[in-house]
Amino acid sequence: MTPVQKDERAAKQPTKKATRTKSTRPKKSVPLSAVERMKRRETRRQERRAYAAAAPAVGAAATEEVQSQLQSLSWKLERLQQAASLSDIYDDLADIDAMLSTLPAEIEALRARGYVFRNYLERKVEVLSQQWTEMQDRVRREVERRSAELSQALREAERAVQNAASGNPAQIARAESAVRTLEGKVSAAQDALEAMFDTLDRNVTQTRAQVEAIEWALEQADQASFDFYPDENLVAACRAQFLETKKDGPEGILFLTDGRLIFERKEEVATKKILFITTEKKTVQELVFQVPIGHVEEVKASQSGFLGRKEMLEIRFAPEADISEARLRLLGGADNEEWAALIGRVRSGDIEKERVRTEEEEPARAEPVAPAEVPTKCPNCGAILTTPIVKGMREITCEYCGTVIRL
Repeated sequence: MTPVQKDERAAKQPTKKATRTKSTRPKKSVPLSAVERMKRRETRRQERRAYAAAAPAVGAAATEEVQSQLQSLSWKLERLQQAASLSDIYDDLADIDAMLSTLPAEIEALRARGYVFRNYLERKVEVLSQQWTEMQDRVRREVERRSAELSQALREAERAVQNAASGNPAQIARAESAVRTLEGKVSAAQDALEAMFDTLDRNVTQTRAQVEAIEWALEQADQASFDFYPDENLVAACRAQFLETKKDGPEGILFLTDGRLIFERKEEVATKKILFITTEKKTVQELVFQVPIGHVEEVKASQSGFLGRKEMLEIRFAPEADISEARLRLLGGADNEEWAALIGRVRSGDIEKERVRTEEEEPARAEPVAPAEVPTKCPNCGAILTTPIVKGMREITCEYCGTVIRL
């Protein structure tokens, strides 16, 4: 693709941004983002089992068997004291409360900014909130019951370890038994409590991730170097690399709207280097391609990577498109197969089932160009127009005189 072709396509871009209101909400400190939440949840689950780790080796100054046993017991008890408090379980419950309390307002803000798809979000949060209302009292009561039980077992273990300090073999044996009993109760309590709310926790976190992905997509659209049509609606966006060779190519943002598939280069490039070290750089932001969704002929996730992971998104376009094909590497955790399916839903029109509608709107949205409105003649030279009209097209060019006809 030549620079001249890119300039010609850029000149044909719409002149108005899609109506979309930028967010003016202050940055929220809580709850955590979905990624932070998932990391913290997994860290907590690992820490809950920390008491099961092997005790550290005893130093050379304390090699006698009795001293070794006492230090091992003391080390295990210290780990169990934190685990038995179940403070991390309480933190998990607080995270769920925080996410469910803020999600409705965040989804409402997305709608106010013009995002009209994923109409299931409101219902999804309602169902999750209802599930949490029904289960949280039961979960909290069980946490309190388990906590009281563990407190009793912890006190018994603490007394046993204190008594074992005398070095009496019988006292040491009783302390080891008390610590093992405490370990078993802590493990059982953690497993039982996690099982009570883990599915809901994961669903709430996954919903937060969906909302954050939309917020990010809208921010990228607000910063785009090109314009959206007034009646064009953003579906999704993600970071991607447009592969011009097998491994190299510009990085930027892949946008999917209800009318077009668009790739915008957006990356920092070095402008000055000293001894191979970048000392100056600038952000390059420019439209690489934009294709009406009706000109997308095939989309597939391909090229199996490590453990069979699909690493590439391959797209083939119709002959009428300005570009014949595109190979993209999706970045930032975006899933190639999910994106292939999403593009397919936009192409087929199934995405309209996810559109948020007012009570006054018709159940089915009319196509942008009705058959009766499609021009059959060039208004300039009078030639009969044969260019097929596909979903997402906003203009056609007369092949005889070059006149651009708006649809």
